[in-house]
Amino acid sequence: MLFIKYKIWYTASLLSISNFIKIVRTSFFFLILCLITKPSLSTYTKKMAFQDFFEPIPKAINEQIKLLSNNQIGKSLDFHINTFPDLTHTKIVLIGLDDCFDYVRPFFYAMNQHFRNLQIADLGNLKSNNKEGVDIILKNLFSQNILPIIIGKAFHQSYFQYKAYDRLTNVVVIDERIPFIMDKRRKDNLLIDRILKTSKNNLFNLGVIGYQSHYVDKRILSYFDKQHFEYLRLGQIRKNLEETEPIIRDADMVAMNLSVLKKIEVPGCEIASPSGIFTEDACQLSYYVGMSDKLTSFGLFGFDADKDIKDQTAQVVAQILWYFLYGYYNRKHDYPISMGNFTEYVVDFKKHQYQITFWKSNRSDRWWMEVPVKDKRQRRHRLIPCSYQDYLQASREELPERLLAAYRRFG
Repeated sequence: MLFIKYKIWYTASLLSISNFIKIVRTSFFFLILCLITKPSLSTYTKKMAFQDFFEPIPKAINEQIKLLSNNQIGKSLDFHINTFPDLTHTKIVLIGLDDCFDYVRPFFYAMNQHFRNLQIADLGNLKSNNKEGVDIILKNLFSQNILPIIIGKAFHQSYFQYKAYDRLTNVVVIDERIPFIMDKRRKDNLLIDRILKTSKNNLFNLGVIGYQSHYVDKRILSYFDKQHFEYLRLGQIRKNLEETEPIIRDADMVAMNLSVLKKIEVPGCEIASPSGIFTEDACQLSYYVGMSDKLTSFGLFGFDADKDIKDQTAQVVAQILWYFLYGYYNRKHDYPISMGNFTEYVVDFKKHQYQITFWKSNRSDRWWMEVPVKDKRQRRHRLIPCSYQDYLQASREELPERLLAAYRRFG
C-alpha cells in the first residue's frame, strides 16, 4: 500500500516538473519572438491597458471622417475605432473625459491640416467607470514623452490632471474665478482648493489668468501674495494679452475653463457669465500654451453640449484645440536645457550690491531670468520666463514685482 502511494506521488511530481519545463520553454520562445519582432513587453502591456480604459470613437463620426479631404485634420489623425492606435511615434493624444467631446470632433476634424509631420492620436472617450484612473493614464503617457490634451465637462476633473505629476509642478489656471475657498474647514471639489488643502502636494508655483474681481474673495489674493503666486485679472489681460505669455511659458500643466469666455461666445458652457474674454483671446492663450516647451499636459473643461446653441460652443472648443496644435507645431525648442543658443546679460544692481543674470534665446528672442537655487528639486524651475521690458526695467535697477516674487519663492 505504501509502495502504491509513493508511486502515485512520484508520478505526480514528474508531471509537475514536466509541466514546469513546458512553461519555461514556452516563455523562452515568447521572449525570443518579442525580441525579434521588437514590440517590447512593456509597450504591449501599455497598449492593452489603454485599450481597456477607452470607448472607441462612435461609428457615426467614423463615417463622417471618410468624407473628409486629405487636407483636413481628420484624415491624418490616428483613431481608436476598430483597433487602438500605435503610440510609438505619437507626440500628442486627445482624450475625452465624457461624450461631450463627440460634439466637438466633427468640427475639429474638418479643420485644415497645417501640421503635416505631427503625429496625433485620438484615443476616444474614457469609460465612465475609469474616471479615477486618469492620473495613471497620464503618467504612462508622460513616460513615453506624449503630451495629452484632456477635454471634459466639469472643471473639477482637472484635479486628475494635476495628480499625474510626481515632481514639483508649476500649474496655470485660466478661469473667471479662482477655484479656492479660504475657509480651512471646508473641503470643496475645486482644483486649487484640493491642491492646497492636501497635506502632501507637489505644487511649486501657481498662476491664475482671467479671473474677475467681483467673483473673488480679497483674502484669496492676499493669501496668494504671501505664497508668491501669480495672478492676472480680466482687465489686465484685456489691456495686454502678451502679459500672460511668460506665466504660461513657465507651466508644466495648464487647465482652461471655458467660463473665462463671455457667455455670448460659449452658450454651451457649464458655468457662464456675461463678461469675459472673446474667442480670439482664448485661441491666442491656447497658442501660447501649445508653444511652451515646458508644458506636458493641457486640459480644456466646462463644455456642456446640452446647453449649446447650434453647436457654437463645440466650434469654439475646436478652434481652441487647433490653435494649441499650431502653437505646439511652432515650438522653438529653446527651453533652456543647455545655454549654447542663449546670450547672457548681467545686470548690476549697484545700490544693493548684487547681480541678476538674464538669458535671451537666439532662436525665439524670448527672455528668462536666472534665480539662484539651493534645493536640487527646484533646479528645473530656476529660469523664470520674462520679457524684454522686464530686462529693460531691471537695467534701471527696478525689478518687476513678478520677478521679485519669483526670488522670494526660491527662499
